[in-house]
Amino acid sequence: MNADHQQLQQQLNHLKQRLPGLSSRLSQAAVELKEAGVPVDERLSEQLIAYRQEFAGLKSRAIELAKTYSVPGVVAPTQISSLHDIQGVLQAIARSGGEVNESQKALYYIDRFLSLTHREQPHFAPLEEAKVKARELRHIMLNSSPSNFPPDVPALLSGQHPCCAFLSLIEPDGNIADEEWERMLDFCGRAFGKPLTLAASRGKLQFSGTVAAPAPTVTAPTPPPPPRRSPEMVVIAGSDESVEPTDTEAEVERLLSQQPSSPPSNLPDVIILPSSDESPSRSQIAPPAPNFAPTPAKMSGLSGVGIEVGLNVLVHIERVGDHQFHEHEFAGTRGKALRLEAFALEIKPPIPGLGIRYLAHIQGSGDTPWVTEGEWVGARGSGLRIEGLAIELTGPEAPNYSVYYKAHIERVGDTQEFSNGEFCGRRGSGMRVEGIEIHIDRH
Repeated sequence: MNADHQQLQQQLNHLKQRLPGLSSRLSQAAVELKEAGVPVDERLSEQLIAYRQEFAGLKSRAIELAKTYSVPGVVAPTQISSLHDIQGVLQAIARSGGEVNESQKALYYIDRFLSLTHREQPHFAPLEEAKVKARELRHIMLNSSPSNFPPDVPALLSGQHPCCAFLSLIEPDGNIADEEWERMLDFCGRAFGKPLTLAASRGKLQFSGTVAAPAPTVTAPTPPPPPRRSPEMVVIAGSDESVEPTDTEAEVERLLSQQPSSPPSNLPDVIILPSSDESPSRSQIAPPAPNFAPTPAKMSGLSGVGIEVGLNVLVHIERVGDHQFHEHEFAGTRGKALRLEAFALEIKPPIPGLGIRYLAHIQGSGDTPWVTEGEWVGARGSGLRIEGLAIELTGPEAPNYSVYYKAHIERVGDTQEFSNGEFCGRRGSGMRVEGIEIHIDRH
């Protein structure tokens, strides 16, 4: 049987080996939740999310392999809901003998490349030029016999073709090492040019068809994390320089011009969490789940630059309401005297083993407890300002990443950049945070 089938079978066996311990911890957590109301441990939640993601990936690759070998009788994806079902697909592939025309398998990668589109520019010139060459190669392969296949066919079958590396940039393996990522960027840059390679690495390209073929798994030692600085240091660097409005600020300006002078009546109630150092003056109200819009993966990197992690940043702005931004974007306003009242963060796409948590210092209430990814922190529509914040990463993968953030503060301007749990802001100063900017990098 071929190497792809063997790799999937190994992954399936690995997931099976993890099931007894995971199910035991889940059963214990269910008992504690039912009898004493103990929340599910954060680490267990992360393990469940990681298992679900690995299951979905294994399912997708098994179905794709079955299609590649034209295996008859494979059930629809919606009917595959367990490891037992996936095992059935792998057994069907094994019974088929894994025989497939080499050109047919090589054409799979070419067809995947031809299905690519640019998310923002329907006629992205570098992509269209590359597709012309891909169509020429496809025509040659279709009209060639096994005895005179072009050299691209064995390169595609072995995964050494630039096309294979390019597809891996668009749907990268979560465990790929920085050195391998940089090598792929250099390899693709020489084959396809920098503009197209950069678009792929930044998540600007997408497949218009089904799920892509799996990228080869690459493992390498992870570099040690940088030294962590104390989260108690409070340093604000004032700025008197004028700042040109960004595109996102212009959008907020447009929204602001459409909003009434008072908060809309349908905004959720106050959702302040109790202070860790001051007594809260208002009661708690459970926050509604933030409504994050779908966001494509955004990963970028060139030689010498770390891998960037996609991040959804949802903020609630005075008189504007909820507005979504992303990593490296300024989320808020400058010079309009509008406070941030709440925010929520979400790593998108999710990274197994990596989570994020954050807190805020709220007017009249002090520091909130840490809240986890996807939860609101603050007081939407309450008229209470955020005066500071801190953000840190969690989970077993956290030492491999760093989160960086800064804020724009009333009468102070943009702060310096803080990281990994440091407090950014001024507690009890009466100065509102008007905007924030956040990004996560892999070391």
